[in-house]
Amino acid sequence: MSQSIVSVDHLSVRFGTSTVVDDVSFAVARGESFGLVGESGSGKSTILRTIMGLNHDWSGDILVNGVPARGTGRREFATQVQMVFQDPYASLHPRHLIGAAIAEPMHIHGIANAKSRTLELLRLIGLGEEFAYRYPHELSGGQRQRVAIARALALSPKLLLLDEPTSALDVSIQAEILNLLNQLRAEMGLTYVIVSHNLAVISYCCDRLMLMQNARQIETLTRQQLVDRDLTQPYSQEFLAASTQ
Repeated sequence: MSQSIVSVDHLSVRFGTSTVVDDVSFAVARGESFGLVGESGSGKSTILRTIMGLNHDWSGDILVNGVPARGTGRREFATQVQMVFQDPYASLHPRHLIGAAIAEPMHIHGIANAKSRTLELLRLIGLGEEFAYRYPHELSGGQRQRVAIARALALSPKLLLLDEPTSALDVSIQAEILNLLNQLRAEMGLTYVIVSHNLAVISYCCDRLMLMQNARQIETLTRQQLVDRDLTQPYSQEFLAASTQ
């Protein structure tokens, strides 16, 4: 893809003697939402962590905005791509006010007007300005995940990596977060790479998806192919059947 914001080419990741991602390749266009789906342990979350620079024993090529991920300084990289983790409570310091947590990346990068930007982000994610003066334990799980999204947007990246962003939430709250993500993507021109074991989440949010099994990519599909059950691989058919039971 000539307009790819992230390109992964022949990526393999090892933990000791174990290969946890084995020769995986894909590219994501600007403004696209791309899903990585599969059973636990299939390697999908490891791919996100490797793109973010959190894994070091890997081979292949990763380009973000056409620049090798290995060769980009961490501060510059943070302005291009951010990650939202599965557990919204663990990603927030329990003794830091919500406003401080959102503003911290802006202070680190010397961005002016961090306070006003923090309040703007709180409004953007559907929380009032008063939440800036609350602690994480005073928020519900869905509210904490909204804050985690706001923090990820603090440096105005165009690419968000979302690792099981709704799996720790109640089903009714999951829908709210997914709708928020779709809204933010449309309004801000964001690109997503979303990891989930839940095919319904991926089909709701993603234009395309890649199914993984045992560290390897099995099949890449459009949302319409998924709806039409236009699947070529036996594992894809089994996974879809299990997901719709």
